[in-house]
Amino acid sequence: MTRSRNTSRMKKSGRERKERRSFTLSRESIAFLTELSAARDSCGRRSASAVLDDLLRSLNKERKRRAVEQAVTRYYNGLSEQAQIEDKEWGDFSLAEFLDGTA
Repeated sequence: MTRSRNTSRMKKSGRERKERRSFTLSRESIAFLTELSAARDSCGRRSASAVLDDLLRSLNKERKRRAVEQAVTRYYNGLSEQAQIEDKEWGDFSLAEFLDGTA
């Protein structure tokens, strides 16, 4: 019962559980985090941890987006010539229908 109660409470609050970690960073990275933290101070996100978390989330989101783009590219590059011709014909047909509907 405790587990489901905690899960429902987390869903309602919208907060996720965080884990404390300790990292050793270069002075340059610390300076960069401090600079970003100060720039986000007006947004109420003062902690370097929050800034670092945002950076990592953004990096992960970009990495996943690139993986999807590469998968789509591989798919279309792997199509046979006939399939490419059919795709182009369907695209032309769809565009013509779309443009006819706006007039």
